Amino acid sequence: MARIETIRLVVAIAIIRGWSMHQLDVKSAFLNEPLDKEVYVIQPPGFEILDQEEILRLRKSLYDLKQAPRVWNKRIDNFLSQTSFVKCIYEHGVYLKVLKVVIGANLLIMCLYVDNLLVIRSNEREIEEFKKKMMKEFEMSDPRLLSYFLGIEFKTTENG
Repeated sequence: MARIETIRLVVAIAIIRGWSMHQLDVKSAFLNEPLDKEVYVIQPPGFEILDQEEILRLRKSLYDLKQAPRVWNKRIDNFLSQTSFVKCIYEHGVYLKVLKVVIGANLLIMCLYVDNLLVIRSNEREIEEFKKKMMKEFEMSDPRLLSYFLGIEFKTTENG
């Protein structure tokens, strides 16, 4: 998960360079991910089966489960690695993808904050292609230009 200070720095770079900023929100990121360890729960009140006190094994992640953030992070990290993204060694919530090897590298930068993604790039078409890949793999909210992210409101003006 990227620190807020790092995200602010990435936003500043995008503004200075005039790059487009988009946000994505993964729906139910902490739900339905396969667990890599055994987790057992008692039956929730109101959902008991024939008044039996059975203990059930969870096969998929749930909100408030201690393992949920780790399972989600592992899944998205694996997906991004498979799609040629490289994780920043100094900030683990920042991923870079070199799109073309030219002087002044052509980058797509993605910041991950829990289930919110900030994507910046100079080329709008490349961002749209990335969003399509993400939406194919994960259920996401309607992707759009950055407007409100981590308590900060963004407005595009004539000056940037």
